[in-house]
Amino acid sequence: MKQNKHRIKDLPEDERPREKLLKYGADRLSDTELLAILLRTGTKGKSAIDMAEEILRSALARPSG
Repeated sequence: MKQNKHRIKDLPEDERPREKLLKYGADRLSDTELLAILLRTGTKGKSAIDMAEEILRSALARPSG
């Protein structure tokens, strides 16, 4: 199983997406961080940040049209 590389609980508080949103506003967050906030939680082995990265990578890889 893939090791979770972005455990949100392990990040310093000022680097956590929700805390950054409250402190700096949405315009200072990356698309990945904003999507992770909307997802709220991850799954076993994947944080919301990991899942957001996968979703965005998948969406960007699809041809438009």
